[in-house]
Amino acid sequence: MRLLLTALILAACGSPPRPEPATVPPAAHAAAGGVADTVRADWGGAFERRGLTGTFVLYEPGAGRNPPGRNPPGRNPPGRNPPGRTSRYNPDRAAERFVPASTFKLYNALVTLETGVVGDPDSTFVWDGVERSVPAWNRDQSLRDGMRNSTVWLYQRVARRVGAGRYRAAFAREPYGNGLVGDSVETFWLLGPLAVSADEEVAFVDGLRRGALAFSPETQAAVRDLAPVLVDTAGVRLRAKTGLALRAGRPDLGWLIGWVERPDGDVVFALNAEATGPGAADLVPARLAVAREILEGEGLLPRPAR
Repeated sequence: MRLLLTALILAACGSPPRPEPATVPPAAHAAAGGVADTVRADWGGAFERRGLTGTFVLYEPGAGRNPPGRNPPGRNPPGRNPPGRTSRYNPDRAAERFVPASTFKLYNALVTLETGVVGDPDSTFVWDGVERSVPAWNRDQSLRDGMRNSTVWLYQRVARRVGAGRYRAAFAREPYGNGLVGDSVETFWLLGPLAVSADEEVAFVDGLRRGALAFSPETQAAVRDLAPVLVDTAGVRLRAKTGLALRAGRPDLGWLIGWVERPDGDVVFALNAEATGPGAADLVPARLAVAREILEGEGLLPRPAR
């Protein structure tokens, strides 16, 4: 499956040089509001048992500090974010920027709807008839289908319509990672140069969850509704977007970003990981398994009935 996906992405996107992840220096990270409230080394077992190296960032609103990275000096208006508590496993990696892969579909949908490139998230894009290795991609798709199925060709088609200029204007208004588009509007979130940290993903997701981003309330509500529901049990929903970056000569990178809708208050999280250990698990199911183990262990997600 991995080889098929690799071939598919490379065929769709070409193979330009892939930039190394940018690292946010600890001092800059702290200045941006990302001071770690709690370092949770004990969460490492969820990664290690699956042969993964990664990070997990959990933001709990109303429990202490501001979300990580939301209010750099002079960037966002004061009071935009409620206080909260942030806990991290592997905080150095949480501050490191990587290509966002399909987690960018959330931001991409915001730009697409806000600019009017697509008026209705359920309007249909006609499949081009090219057979791809993911069966769910081989049919007509809406933005909603493309979010759920992580359909590369759909969001690349949308990106061509949006154009680099409108992405740059959106980044100037609502920062996301390093805000770089580069030379290819079809690949900048898949192969770079766009890069984002787990801390920044949490900040972005929290803003989307609260409707506090620099997009209209209607656009943000529509994209919240597009975010896939991966767990729905006992009155608790986990909404999250996956991402998988296929990196030549390096381990694949898996993402999972989102929030848990709870009766007593939502929590926001971001995870990224790569398979580095012997007997490493498949990143595709392992992302959600790690997140569930941590969230269930914290009492933030109900454990499945045995």
